[in-house]
Amino acid sequence: MLTSHVEELYSGMLEQLDAINGSVKDHVQNLNESLHCTVSALGQLRELVREHQFSNDEAEINFFKYQKPHIHCWHIYVIEMHHILVGVPVGTDQEIRDYYTDELGVINRFFRRYAFQYQYYLADEDAMDEDFFLTRNKTDFPPGQEDRHDQGGFSTNLGYLFAKFRAYEMLRDAIIRRVRFLYQQADSAFMSEMMGAKKRWWSGDKVELIEIAYGIYYTHRINGGKAEIADIIEWLEESLHVDLAQAYRMFIDIRRRKTVSYTKFLDEMREAIRRHIEESLKYKPKKKRPKTE
Repeated sequence: MLTSHVEELYSGMLEQLDAINGSVKDHVQNLNESLHCTVSALGQLRELVREHQFSNDEAEINFFKYQKPHIHCWHIYVIEMHHILVGVPVGTDQEIRDYYTDELGVINRFFRRYAFQYQYYLADEDAMDEDFFLTRNKTDFPPGQEDRHDQGGFSTNLGYLFAKFRAYEMLRDAIIRRVRFLYQQADSAFMSEMMGAKKRWWSGDKVELIEIAYGIYYTHRINGGKAEIADIIEWLEESLHVDLAQAYRMFIDIRRRKTVSYTKFLDEMREAIRRHIEESLKYKPKKKRPKTE
């Protein structure tokens, strides 16, 4: 029950952030409204936990290791992305590239500072989950939270760091996209020619791609399950030259289906594969026997 509420809250938050900023992955046009959105989501998340008590330690670990960081990371991302964009110098492309390179250095230094915890995060280890993600085991000054006050039973030893790892990974990807864009602009005609030869586009309904995107997301098949739904959607947009700006709204529409399957297109894909295999197995030409002398 809690999981479905968290997923709905997460989708709604991302939809609001995109409505405020256009595309929150690349721009933070209104910091105050964005922060009101993320703070509200975190507040609602806390209320959900009060209403739906954890049934066991496993449920609590899952919440503080995956679900809360999944939402909390966007609060951190909005703040950090805003400061990075405000600090971009007015100068040459080289000066801007140097600025972004320095910011990447800050991010990488953060990962090195918490190398043990980051490797635990990357490898999706679970040996120390009880120490790291149960509120009853929280210490006074967990790593990365030395200057943060206690959140009254709504935080754990590594929950905040896991949220920050997610946020900094998104920041790193956003900065790399901007640097790549600057390099492409240096010879845009050449890049257009190179990309044009490999162009692919989506010729079906956009909602069908949304089924694929969320199918990948909920089965945790990209980056060990750490890829955000926004990352997967962006990847599909870039790969297939399609605008999925209303992705979260379309997913809500999918969830509201009454007479049609939630996975209509995925069902169609499965049926097409099954039918093809069965048709290919129907006819098997007999092998000719070798002639005997």
